[in-house]
Amino acid sequence: FKMGVYDRAVKDYTRALEERVQESLTIPYAICTPQARVGIYLAIQAGIPEGSEVILSPNTIADVINMVICAGAKPVFCDIDPRTGNLDYRLIEDLITPHTAGIMVTHLYGLVAPMDEICAIAKKHNLLVIEDAAQAFGARQNGVLAGSLGDIGIFSFGMAKNVMAFFGGMVVTKHKKIEIKIRDSISKYPTISSSKLRNKAFSCLIKDIATINIVFARVMFPVFRFGYKKNISRITKLIESELDLTRKLAFPNTYKERLSATQASIILGKLPMVDRDYHHRLKCALIYHNGLKDIPELLLPPMHSDGSHVYNYYPIGYQKRHDLRLFLMHHRRDIALQHIKNTADLPAFKEFYRDCPHSREWASNTIMMPNYPKYNLAEVEKNVKIIRKFFGN
Repeated sequence: FKMGVYDRAVKDYTRALEERVQESLTIPYAICTPQARVGIYLAIQAGIPEGSEVILSPNTIADVINMVICAGAKPVFCDIDPRTGNLDYRLIEDLITPHTAGIMVTHLYGLVAPMDEICAIAKKHNLLVIEDAAQAFGARQNGVLAGSLGDIGIFSFGMAKNVMAFFGGMVVTKHKKIEIKIRDSISKYPTISSSKLRNKAFSCLIKDIATINIVFARVMFPVFRFGYKKNISRITKLIESELDLTRKLAFPNTYKERLSATQASIILGKLPMVDRDYHHRLKCALIYHNGLKDIPELLLPPMHSDGSHVYNYYPIGYQKRHDLRLFLMHHRRDIALQHIKNTADLPAFKEFYRDCPHSREWASNTIMMPNYPKYNLAEVEKNVKIIRKFFGN
């Protein structure tokens, strides 16, 4: 490609993707972004006056909080509903002040938050509602797709998401003024370089190969199990994500990119598989739920088959998760600890500290059970069997 032709290709593919999402969500505006977190930054910058407060869940990654701060807003932590891991709408109104301008809702693990109640509160107090739907592409509530329930929605196309394109994201909105501001900002960014995209793709490929059943069982699993048992950080960090828990003082230059034509074309090709993959995850969720629901020590996610939970992950909560994880690893089960921290407790955000005990429990108790589209249902049943064995059932 000559540069002019490449620029046209980027515009053609990204615009086609934007139009496809606009049509699917029945929403007037969609803008491609390089990552979901960049979408959050741009949404806050475009919709929230500088210095205003945004009420949000602490049960999220540190960089989400960084994006709110870098965009000029103040995060106000609101604890979660212990049954769902999502923002507890019953606590929101007590946190509203004359400086509050918005509520940011995270649809954690693909479970749509109670948007009717949250939007009613926002309307009463004239607040903007931003949906962090990074893990909830394709989820719906009362037939309306997540991301289009509030004023602005943000999606992710990164690793382990419903649609994966070696990173990437999207912002959707109902408001023309917000769309103009976001599109103007992102138009100044260069397209992600081909070398950086190749590196991301190679990293994803290595992880994909490592999780092939025979490779994982014979090569990777013994290494990970040894590292976890001996607490060897050089090994354990290889299977952890979002390790950077530091405060960002400014929006990083490395985030100032645009989605490439290649990424947009990949996403367009994968959109028809969203429903198929959801039904596989739902089957996994049903096996986990039916097999574990009688164990009182476990906290399981709500079981919904109406599309309001797309089970991007299947989390289970247990107070002695270290013991359970060791037991599962001893039996060669492919599981991981939740990577999300209680951001309200992080030293980086001590300026905004608020006691959120339920989020703290989620951060320390949650184990992620595998349910990705290529994961065999027979393996899910084995996981259930081993967990029941741990509890003496």
